Amino acid sequence: MDKNNIKNHLLIGTLIVFLGMHSSLLYAEKRVVSGESSAGFSFATETDAAEPVIHYQQNIQMLANIDDRPSLTVYGDGHVLVHYPVYMKRAGDYEMQLDETELVSLLQSLSADGVIDFDHKKVKQDVRAYKQQLRAKGQFYEVSDAVETSIDIRLNEYQKNASSAKIKNFKTSFKWKNIEQDASRYKNNPAISKANNSVSQLNALMKDDRLIDRARR
Repeated sequence: MDKNNIKNHLLIGTLIVFLGMHSSLLYAEKRVVSGESSAGFSFATETDAAEPVIHYQQNIQMLANIDDRPSLTVYGDGHVLVHYPVYMKRAGDYEMQLDETELVSLLQSLSADGVIDFDHKKVKQDVRAYKQQLRAKGQFYEVSDAVETSIDIRLNEYQKNASSAKIKNFKTSFKWKNIEQDASRYKNNPAISKANNSVSQLNALMKDDRLIDRARR
């Protein structure tokens, strides 16, 4: 065997080994095709993915100086982490596993409920207009101890529906104070009501019966 053939065999062998080592990375992605009225998206499913697909957190204004907040973190492999701070009854860290169907359904709900595409500017304008109407009638309503809901979503790609543009390396952040109270107060605002549906779904996950206390494992 001449030197050229030896080099070719070595290159082929190295390529095979490289592809074998990295094949899981090449295919470790979940893709969902968009429909006429449904979102399409993709996300990494590696178990060691650094960034979560969904991060949900509640920031209590009166405890702003305490850097310990209730949160829900969902990774692309379906791994779920729930944290309750020390001042709450269920204080501690919990975990469970969502299957692929559950995770896809959760992301589709966040899209269908408008959380992913929430127009903060427009909705705040609508709320201000409604408050002005109340003041004109001599009515006023405000919640003193605000709780800010924060939902961060990270996807490799996102498409709102089949006729929308695809967005690579998609990141968005939903933030709203007193979402539950506002959903009750502004029932005529579908954006707030629908967003609260997703928040309720995330809150339900934080109380899921499948959660296991990590300290007791």
